[in-house]
Amino acid sequence: MKKLIFFILLSIFVFGSMQEVEQKICNKILLSIFKEKRFIKVWFNSRNPYKNLKDKKFLFVEIPDQADILIVDHYEDILADKPIFVKKYHLLRKYKNRAIGGFYWQKGRPNIIFLKSNLQKYNIKLPDEFSRYVEENR
Repeated sequence: MKKLIFFILLSIFVFGSMQEVEQKICNKILLSIFKEKRFIKVWFNSRNPYKNLKDKKFLFVEIPDQADILIVDHYEDILADKPIFVKKYHLLRKYKNRAIGGFYWQKGRPNIIFLKSNLQKYNIKLPDEFSRYVEENR
């Protein structure tokens, strides 16, 4: 019984810390991409996992057309012509003409990728600190 309780508590801690890391990375990326904007309008195609973001610059919208960026964690047909940031690697292919990049976990490690041609398409300039994550479209 003690082992089960320990395992459950450890799982909660690990999952919670992974979510916290993901929030911090996405927070930094969004603030870097839209540093000139007073408010950043964000749309999610699922339950908003980033409601705990403390920055007052984020406005969470319910309609994709109102957003500055769309954060996607599963595929759906999105008509709004807005830049998309994906949360799963395979979605980079699904949204290959609109995804500016993605954040995903692989073997327990966070991975970031940005797609050069889509960044150019949406006139998004990344800070130098993200230049090592920029790749040609896949």
